[in-house]
Amino acid sequence: MTPRTILRGALLVGTASLAVGTALAQPAAAPASDSTEEVVVTGSRIITNGYQAPTPVTVVSTAELLKKAPESIAEGLRSLPQFSGANTGATVAISQGNSASAGNFLNLRNLGSIETLVLLDGQRLPATSNNGATDTNIIPQALVQRIDVVTGGASAAYGSDAVSGVVNYILDTKFTGIKANGQLGISSRGDAAQQKLSFAGGMFLGERLHLEASVDYFHQAGIPDNGQRPWGGNYEGGWVNVGANPARPCGAGGCPENPYTPVENIRLATATYGTLIGVGRTAAQAELRQSATAGSAWALTGYTFEPTLQGGPVSQLGVHRADLGTPTGTPNFNIGGEDTSVSFGTTLTASLKTKNAFARADYDFGGGITGFAQGSFSESDTSFVTVGAGTQFNAWQVFADNAFLPDYVRDQMNAAGVASFVASRVEGDQPYKRVFNNTQAWTALAGIKGSLFDTFRWSLNYSGGRSRLNTKHFGNFDQAKWLAASDAVDEGQFRTGMPNGNIVCRVDLTNPGALPGCTPWNPFGNGSPSAASYDYIAGTPSTWRLVQQVHNFAANISGGLFDLPAGTVNIALGAEYRTQKLNQTSNIGNVYVDLMEPGFDPTNPPASTTASGLNGVAEGLRAANAAYYATFNSTNVAPSSGKQNIKELYGELAVPLLADMPFFQRLELNGAARYVDYSVTGTAWAWKVGGTWSPIDELRLRVTKSRDIRAPTLYEMFQGGGSTRGNFNDIHTGTSSNVVNISSGNPDLKMEKGDTFTAGAVWQPRWIPGFSMSVDYYNIHIKDQITTLNSTNANQYCEDSGGTGPTCAFIIRPLPFSDRSSENFPLMTYSRLFNQAYAIQKGLDYEISQRLNLGAGRLTLRLIGSHGFKAVSASDPNAPIQTFRLGAAIPKDQATLSADYTRGPFSVGANVRYIGPMHRTMQPQYVNGLPQAGTFYEGDGNNISRVAYLGANISYDIVGGGKPITLYFNGSNLLDKFVFWPANNGQPTEFPPINPGLYPIMGRYLVVGVRVRI
Repeated sequence: MTPRTILRGALLVGTASLAVGTALAQPAAAPASDSTEEVVVTGSRIITNGYQAPTPVTVVSTAELLKKAPESIAEGLRSLPQFSGANTGATVAISQGNSASAGNFLNLRNLGSIETLVLLDGQRLPATSNNGATDTNIIPQALVQRIDVVTGGASAAYGSDAVSGVVNYILDTKFTGIKANGQLGISSRGDAAQQKLSFAGGMFLGERLHLEASVDYFHQAGIPDNGQRPWGGNYEGGWVNVGANPARPCGAGGCPENPYTPVENIRLATATYGTLIGVGRTAAQAELRQSATAGSAWALTGYTFEPTLQGGPVSQLGVHRADLGTPTGTPNFNIGGEDTSVSFGTTLTASLKTKNAFARADYDFGGGITGFAQGSFSESDTSFVTVGAGTQFNAWQVFADNAFLPDYVRDQMNAAGVASFVASRVEGDQPYKRVFNNTQAWTALAGIKGSLFDTFRWSLNYSGGRSRLNTKHFGNFDQAKWLAASDAVDEGQFRTGMPNGNIVCRVDLTNPGALPGCTPWNPFGNGSPSAASYDYIAGTPSTWRLVQQVHNFAANISGGLFDLPAGTVNIALGAEYRTQKLNQTSNIGNVYVDLMEPGFDPTNPPASTTASGLNGVAEGLRAANAAYYATFNSTNVAPSSGKQNIKELYGELAVPLLADMPFFQRLELNGAARYVDYSVTGTAWAWKVGGTWSPIDELRLRVTKSRDIRAPTLYEMFQGGGSTRGNFNDIHTGTSSNVVNISSGNPDLKMEKGDTFTAGAVWQPRWIPGFSMSVDYYNIHIKDQITTLNSTNANQYCEDSGGTGPTCAFIIRPLPFSDRSSENFPLMTYSRLFNQAYAIQKGLDYEISQRLNLGAGRLTLRLIGSHGFKAVSASDPNAPIQTFRLGAAIPKDQATLSADYTRGPFSVGANVRYIGPMHRTMQPQYVNGLPQAGTFYEGDGNNISRVAYLGANISYDIVGGGKPITLYFNGSNLLDKFVFWPANNGQPTEFPPINPGLYPIMGRYLVVGVRVRI
């Protein structure tokens, strides 16, 4: 069979809707050194020249992807409709450092990166994030020849985790010569500058040994804060979806009686930069700390402290009634107000730097036996600001003997019998909180292969890897230190009743040595805290390190069993043994500072909690205003460890039934089965059945049905009791305040199951030269999906049940459920992973392409698109269903139209990426007859407009021939389009109203570069 025929077979398989540019497996820069090497397409373990798999598969050349997005191959893939929702290399979407947020994590059909299996030459790579996904930045891009993408389930062929599909990076293992690439990029606003360099070389030493190596470097400065793009807000109030009715008939907003609507100039209503005075407490109430908001209004409730008078005594610090703006239908969010605050300073895109080195050796031992060994090292560094101003909502108590307190306020407290008041503050004067992530990954692959009886091919392979993720979050408050520093007293007043002006931390007098070096913190007035006090409170970053290892051994054999009239019956058999290990360490010790229950177990929370005194370093921290505090203000990642081994057996069979008959030019059946045995999770079967039918040469029909699986990751099972602190809108008490949430893994998790059905057709009419068309229907249903029930939904379900439902155990309250006063605000919330979510997607992928010879040049037109019929997901069977029109971040229609013209050394192309309109609300959502909050929108918050992005690329070979030097230019989002997508949660201006997983957030971006081949 000739190489042309082989490539034609690959094209037939590859015309599913993921192809972009040319779908041929041949790289544009240069042909493979061995022109007789066959092209093996992902989707099947059976190796047959020209084999046409029934599963929709796309072969995408690296050269074509980099034309559209020269930053990286992953960026090119993200431009395809099926990869919407994938993280970019620098996207920041979190406000803490609990997980790696920046990296190229591919996400097929927005079902989650963890559902997409990423391979390198068919071999597994180590996970690089704590959720088990692999950052594709660790793959050596300079030698990637093509990418094979399976858009249906492929667990039977490739094992667990291939529920939504497989992305297989194929290296050019026969490359000879030297090639280099260098480029510069910048946005039209003069920021987010990038530099990229890559080198690769390959050579034969004699006739048997082939060596090749590559290095890649990429750096992008990022966009420092979200105010640098439209609607970002940043230092002023921003756009947020809030409830329209302050009466809050259904809680925080998002129900028919109180729908979400986008509002500008939204600000935090329950805290000020100078400290907002809340409810007052008696001495007994101050000691109990039953709830963050328990207490009574008094004369100065709602007042805020003014900035310290420069050069004046502390006693001159004044207070005034705070202007907190106009209330909205969402607690804690108001419009305007002179004294309201925002969480400014958040980075829009992280700075990113990646480095990669790769080397490989192939050796021909003779007798048809060859072997190889390769290894790579990659390192990725990201940094970003989580927030410039930390928040403390109803977070601590201020006592009358606080040495920094103005005399006027102290006198008012004594007159009202107030021993302490609850305080709230936005730290507009603290150093910015910044996260630094460093990821290092080592991979090794080796194998040997040969033939048996001239009909079978066998291989023995090893793949292994180790990744290490280090995270540091600077600017976090150490909660014990902060509570101690915030309770400052006059030493003389405390000891003798006579002030001496020496202000110290009270804990140094009541519990000497418990917190050495304590530096008093003055929170009264914006700018009042000293730099030394912030250094003490936030000088130690919260840090954690995650190390993951994988070792995989595989044996495979494939070939023809016997011949039938229609062709050879082919079979593939194989076995794998894999070990995985995870170890996570951190500097937080316990995940919380326990101020109420010394024996509290966060993995087994009690039904109720009562005060029982203080313990450990918490003794004497009377400023505490909650039962539990996380160790740090944010980013509390607990130690974790786990390991398991996996055994797998698989078999695949392809049977040609009919050939060269009327209406049956080709009829072939394919089946595969895989048995997996996880030492922790148990056993399961994955399978696939399918077939192809060509009634005529020009038309091929294909259909598959598969059961796919994803085993829970080690982190999902063995995650320690991590904690976060954030604002919680409690619909039970109608109160909004801060609360600690404890989360943990679940060793009892089961495997996810995915049922996938695909049916499609490929048409290449001979009477239209250069024309091809494909259409594929898909139906994916994932059940037992692993998820965490968030505290908002848990609270809602508990309310719906009248306090008797199982989710009530996730909301820890100090008083019985029947009490709806603010004193019954939760002490803590709790979440745990479980198998209860599900997702369903149905849609159509399509592609139409036409190649035309125009004079001395060639024009290629291509339309690739996806149309969705249904997209349903829910965190559990009782949760509000999210559909296409309910903010699932999956547009009903997406398409990319491209045109490329080449004539001699000159090439020019243009592409348009279309994303259809979205509507968050489709129909009312009810559970047990009650409307569900969080699913209803009005106005621009409901309607997300359609958008089209224009891109262009130009290249010219200043030196032609077999060793060209090419100058190139690329422009993306040339019309500088942005899509308004206001959030309905998060703190105002913390995140801009843009959806970075679906829409570009850089704006217009330009790249120039040069490629050299020697």
